[in-house]
Amino acid sequence: MKTTVVDFQVTGEEKIRCEGCESRIAAALGRLPGVERVQASAETQRVEVAIDPSAVGADKVREKLEQLGYQVGRR
Repeated sequence: MKTTVVDFQVTGEEKIRCEGCESRIAAALGRLPGVERVQASAETQRVEVAIDPSAVGADKVREKLEQLGYQVGRR
């Protein structure tokens, strides 16, 4: 199994504001099949996600972030 790291930058008005936001993002993305690790940062407004690309794509991760209210771009 090959792991790929996908790095997103929050670009919209809704920002990652606190540890609670970080935990909410990690929990939501962690439920996606193929997501191995999530690191969300209020300080840098980055979300780094380690995925198994055979199980989940970056587009699905972006879609879930948008469902949570965050506009993101790839870094």
